[in-house]
Amino acid sequence: MKTVKIITAVLLAFVFFNAATCQNAANAISNNEIVPLKTIYEDCFLVGNIITPRYLMEEYLEIITTHFNTVTCENDMKPDRLAPRVKGDPYRWDAADNLVRRMAENNIKVHGHTLIWHSQTHAWMTTGTPAEVRENLISHIKTVLGHYKGKVFSWDVVNEALREGVSDASDWRNCLRTDSGWYKAMGADYIELAFRTAREADPDVLLYYNDYNLNSQRKADAVRNMVKELNDKYKAEGNTRNLIDGIGMQAHYSINTRIGDVRSSIEKFAEIGVIVDISELDVETRTTSGNSGIRRNSVMTETEARLQAIHYAMLFNLFREKKEHITRVTMWGIDDENSWKSYGNPCLFDGDLNPKPAFYAVSYASSYLEGE
Repeated sequence: MKTVKIITAVLLAFVFFNAATCQNAANAISNNEIVPLKTIYEDCFLVGNIITPRYLMEEYLEIITTHFNTVTCENDMKPDRLAPRVKGDPYRWDAADNLVRRMAENNIKVHGHTLIWHSQTHAWMTTGTPAEVRENLISHIKTVLGHYKGKVFSWDVVNEALREGVSDASDWRNCLRTDSGWYKAMGADYIELAFRTAREADPDVLLYYNDYNLNSQRKADAVRNMVKELNDKYKAEGNTRNLIDGIGMQAHYSINTRIGDVRSSIEKFAEIGVIVDISELDVETRTTSGNSGIRRNSVMTETEARLQAIHYAMLFNLFREKKEHITRVTMWGIDDENSWKSYGNPCLFDGDLNPKPAFYAVSYASSYLEGE
């Protein structure tokens, strides 16, 4: 009953929709009708979510096709899913191909995630001499991008290359993960090589560097310096576009994340002339640290639901304000039951696929905050 009361209160507040939102959002239907998120933000940015084989089930697919115009494969395009378990064996395309095909049938754009990562990568890919590992990297990127050319519009080329606890961001090379197999074999050069290989393999696709905790200013500074240096070098060779088109801010946030830090990072990335996409957004109400294995339906206190909704509203107001720099905002999970952070109830829909107050806060961000 508490959740029903919260939703009712939120819907009443939404009747007084703020016309200062995006152009088409002004046409959103009041009268308690659920409006597709992709319609509300169609003049701002793409609105996305993850796609998995589970989400092809009818009840999930209906939510995806109603509200989202882009998806990211949660796991099925990662190196350990596509690349063969044994070097030289065939690539394993079936699962990812099926997801891409189903999305194309519904006119939903697919973002590829991810090509080069220290995790979920077969040991053989980073084993051998530097020359052998280099060839593995080049071959994997060319194989995957060649297979999906014209079917996937953007890619996370390198994922999570920087470590936590960055204290000095002036030299980004000193901020890299040294436990990465790619780094151990090739040093910092693997990052530039990955992007150059991807650019050559598919000149038209958008290429991203993707990482988490980029609302941490020192880590954001290190990423900014890395992307700027590689892009400046690439352009100095006579190229007219960036080598790295964009930075993906994973945005695994909590209700305590400071919006000002998110704003600062978006602004410092935008200053170097790259796209800034929100690539993996969720907002947990309680920490999943130590509780990640717990799965449960969405049972939230009234306070938790309200604080989460406020946080989502503030974030989407910020994203709308910065829409000239953002092309995509992708949620990382449809419902609380199946989220990787299930214990923290981070999604817009509960475990029974009912829209939560957070959903309506995203739909009508400005008016929700005005009602507080």
